[in-house]
Amino acid sequence: MGKGFGAPPQNEADTFGPEHDFVDKLEVWGKIPVLMRTRNRSGFTLIELLIVIVIIGILVSMSIAGFGWWAETQDKKTAQSQVEALQLALEQYKSELGGFPKTDLLANSDDEEARAIFLFRCLTGFLDRFGEDVDVDRRGKSFLPNKDNFVLGSREEGDLRLVTLSLEQMRGAQAPEVFLVDPWNNPYVYEFPRRDGHKGFLLFSKGPDGQASEFDSELTQTPKKEDMDIDNFPPSEPGKW
Repeated sequence: MGKGFGAPPQNEADTFGPEHDFVDKLEVWGKIPVLMRTRNRSGFTLIELLIVIVIIGILVSMSIAGFGWWAETQDKKTAQSQVEALQLALEQYKSELGGFPKTDLLANSDDEEARAIFLFRCLTGFLDRFGEDVDVDRRGKSFLPNKDNFVLGSREEGDLRLVTLSLEQMRGAQAPEVFLVDPWNNPYVYEFPRRDGHKGFLLFSKGPDGQASEFDSELTQTPKKEDMDIDNFPPSEPGKW
């Protein structure tokens, strides 16, 4: 009796013969490369993800560093332009009023913030150059160049607070307790006459570190420039280097 379609196998060779074993092995081994390729693809994806994360981290770090450098550069330019503007204002003040504001007449002339407040009050007309109050009706023009380009600060309970003065306050009878601050929120250092014996006035910013040498007696030679003076504006002050 011949084999028909779907007929049961006549012996074991029909089911477990070499041909069937070869086909089964091909089916089994044929799946292994697929699994391996799948696993390899997953591994590369993880590595690529890590690489992308590292690259993003590097780019973010570079962006932060770049922004910090840009901001610091802008602050230095601002300090330089403000010091130059104040120098011109003081020269104009002297030309029209006969001299620079005199800090040696202050009771607390050793106090930098007191001298900074005095400078603001003189340039805005609240005080004359000797520290005497000026009546509102006799108050002249303000020598402060474009006050909107400057930041004002005041000290309250030891903390610096940035302030904005209204037009009424600028024209009022009461002199405000404020001073001009540099881009790093420190008062600009002003002194006239200079205690170090040099001619003219002393005016500078302590720079980003907020520190500078102080010379409270006449100098007989050029002092050593300390590390804390490197970032001052202008860099020649306070030792006339």
